[in-house]
Amino acid sequence: MNQGRRIMRIPLPVSLIREMDAVIIDGIGGYSTRAEFIVDAIHERILELTIEEVPGPRPVPQRTAPGEPRPPETMASRKTPSDANVLVTMGVTELAFRNVGFSILPTDNLNRPEGEALFGLHNRDYPSLWALSRLSEMADEAPISLTDYRARVLRDAWHFGDRLLAIEKRTGRKCTALFPTNPDKRQSAEARFWMFAIGDFRIGADNTIATMGPLFEWHTVGLSGSVDEPRISLTAAGWRLLAALSGLSVEEPHSSTSATAFLAHLREHAPSDWSGFIEILRAIGPDGATRRDVLNHAGTQWPRWTKNMVSTNAAGYIARAREWGLVKPKQSKSRYQLTPFGVEQLRGEKK
Repeated sequence: MNQGRRIMRIPLPVSLIREMDAVIIDGIGGYSTRAEFIVDAIHERILELTIEEVPGPRPVPQRTAPGEPRPPETMASRKTPSDANVLVTMGVTELAFRNVGFSILPTDNLNRPEGEALFGLHNRDYPSLWALSRLSEMADEAPISLTDYRARVLRDAWHFGDRLLAIEKRTGRKCTALFPTNPDKRQSAEARFWMFAIGDFRIGADNTIATMGPLFEWHTVGLSGSVDEPRISLTAAGWRLLAALSGLSVEEPHSSTSATAFLAHLREHAPSDWSGFIEILRAIGPDGATRRDVLNHAGTQWPRWTKNMVSTNAAGYIARAREWGLVKPKQSKSRYQLTPFGVEQLRGEKK
């Protein structure tokens, strides 16, 4: 027995074991054994339950106090009595780009991202781009308070998550990743969406703001005003990215045109995140690679990561690489495989 490991006997429902085995046999997620699958599931559950300990802004109330005016509705949050009777299709998930609105000036921007590869629980980019699109509606004329944005985007995310659940039920295709959909775990679901789809900030000892998460790391949003009550708005780069991705839907994989625009944005504005994609492509290579090969490569490239972080972060980048059509949806003979587009991106990086 390996040192630091202990065998446990845990009874599991037969139906659950069969579902797990089906995922492993189909090569979904890159798991080759039940042990790998269960260990990763436990890691992710622990992270989900402890994420509320991450420092950030004060929680905002979910309901408007009596007599207080409600914040204006966005197109995403508006719900009519006929919604339940409308056939929800992939078309309703397309991002619509409007005219360019307010852009924060670099000299006013308090955003100071970590400059790191994104944590693996950020395993889809569409939810972040959806949240950026919502902000473009809310702050098209001027920045809004981060507290206000948090309250409104979370409210919209629940409604949008309901629509995605309807699509999943009709098509059988998973598309609710990161969106809050479980009202029984409302607080953890919202914390997960806020942290990993959008990001957050903390105030340092020198009274400066340190930001983390995709929208900040990608330099698509900026913060301004008071350190204690910052206001959020899009950057010029954020508006350009939305324009380039107009029409993008939750359906995967995204088109090579959209993927090229998104990856070009990362290369210019978020090189650390871009390097995460590139290292995954290098690990898989033109000939494919096993899950263990990918983890070994990631551990070498990011020696500061713990084994748990290597596993979680590599899985996150593989999921995102599949979303953008860089890695094939399923394994072949227990090996990840690049798509022709993925091979093209890898060769271009080597030039």
